[in-house]
Amino acid sequence: MKLKHIIAVTVGAAALCAPSCDLDEKFYSEVTPDTFFTSPESTYAVLCRPFTHWKWYIGADRWYLQELTTDEMVCPKRGSDWYNSGEYYRLHYHTWSPDDRFVVNTYDGTTGGISRALEAKSDLQGVDYNAIGLNDAVKADHINQLNAITAYFYMRGLDYFGGMPIYYSVDDDLCARSTARETYAHIETLLKDAIPALSKKTTLGASEDGYIKQAAAALLAQLYFNAVAYIGEEHFDECAEICRDIIGGVYGTYELDKTWYGPHCFDNNTSPEVIWTVPSENSKVEWNWYFKYFYHYSSYEYFGIETAGYNGFMLTPSLDPQGRYYTQWKLGNPYQKFNDKDLRKKPYRYLGSRKYEGMFLVGDQTNPNNPSQQCLGQKEYSGKVINLVDQVARFSEVGTKYNSVAELTSTMADGEENSGVRLVKAPQPNLDDKLLRWNPDCPVIRLSEIYYMLAECELRAGDKKTAAGLINQVRGRNFEGGADPNPVTADNLDEYRMLDEWMIEFLGEGRRRTDLIRWDKFVTESWWDHTPLNDKNKNLFPIPNSAISANNLIEQNPGY
Repeated sequence: MKLKHIIAVTVGAAALCAPSCDLDEKFYSEVTPDTFFTSPESTYAVLCRPFTHWKWYIGADRWYLQELTTDEMVCPKRGSDWYNSGEYYRLHYHTWSPDDRFVVNTYDGTTGGISRALEAKSDLQGVDYNAIGLNDAVKADHINQLNAITAYFYMRGLDYFGGMPIYYSVDDDLCARSTARETYAHIETLLKDAIPALSKKTTLGASEDGYIKQAAAALLAQLYFNAVAYIGEEHFDECAEICRDIIGGVYGTYELDKTWYGPHCFDNNTSPEVIWTVPSENSKVEWNWYFKYFYHYSSYEYFGIETAGYNGFMLTPSLDPQGRYYTQWKLGNPYQKFNDKDLRKKPYRYLGSRKYEGMFLVGDQTNPNNPSQQCLGQKEYSGKVINLVDQVARFSEVGTKYNSVAELTSTMADGEENSGVRLVKAPQPNLDDKLLRWNPDCPVIRLSEIYYMLAECELRAGDKKTAAGLINQVRGRNFEGGADPNPVTADNLDEYRMLDEWMIEFLGEGRRRTDLIRWDKFVTESWWDHTPLNDKNKNLFPIPNSAISANNLIEQNPGY
């Protein structure tokens, strides 16, 4: 069998694959197995294909669908910026269409990940590993890596779109969509077959490299955890069993990090709680899509670095224009949901030598280490030091368009360049340590999630005390000396407190929509400038018209 048009194979993604790989792109066309598969590196080049795609897939449009559609994050119009034909409005108001690019790119990215994994599997199944200095055990590991990442892409497709076309080989003919239940069963089978054959992490804090290890049982736990949303069945007991086993070390050696920043810092690949992570390293395989979208045009002055931002995404506001906390809805208000003593709530500051504090850009944007460096306005506040506020309103127009602050409205149309608290989940160094930039990996699964999944399962089973204890094991590290002023208790834990805990621990990590859907809140609840449509069809995105045109066997989701 020939390998046709293997284009732009990133032999490296060294952090994702073999340590001996380099990062140069190599190009191949009409390559045959006997000429291409001549060394271990050639097999890793093929294995890398779906993983490099996965690195891209984790961010951007998929993140938009998971975050900008929820009570957690928003991208308001800022004067003449960010309207973008209303596409961000449509995300916020749940009025997207089958032709919206974020939907199209996510569907294409999902099916593209599946096809790359199946193609790589087909290529590697025909390779004699012993002939190129490897062995059959390595071959089996590679095939199971591909089975697991295929299951990952199918589960994301199930989450976003419902039932997906199921393919077993790149040679299969085009097929119609399978049902959600059939897709669910396919994912379950792939994971159950792959997980026992994957390697197990045996050294606590050993560096993660992007490989899927046996603790990918967390993917199966996620499938069961969201089964009510996916197929209308409860499988919380199965989820809880897997979570207990992961915490108990059955699938490898992990433990909660002792600090809040450990899973996100410059060396987070060695955090003991990281289970699966997208590798990132300065000037090599950088995971950095988020920076320009989150931060002000001049935030580089505050950080003490060189890259300008686009001034887009922000936390959903907690305060109205007059500075009063929104109390008319239970969801949202993310910055307010952090206790004032929470170490993460401090303004972000790089302390040097890989150390930093705080997780937000908020307030006066003067560089805390060098007051001569100031983030200056370029639009409504031109030449003035930007003061980032937990609000959205046209304050600059008081005295011209509006007589007083009391007249201001707060909607998606009312943003200014200083609107919104900004999240700094992945730390930024200053120029003195510029080679650390982009070194934080993107944690895709971490042990905290396992604790929270188990806690929610216990809550649903009626054991609030155990659920609270699990959450508090994570919360304690967010406070000086572990002194949590508002721990979770059996008395204060309900579905809204559970959702708040998911929010503050995993803020901006691309999961919020899924959590809201699991609790039946995504299309039924209000938050800032969002009135629910009460249309359960919106729990799924539409199949792009372009995908239906390319394969007329595919049917559209209800309601579109």
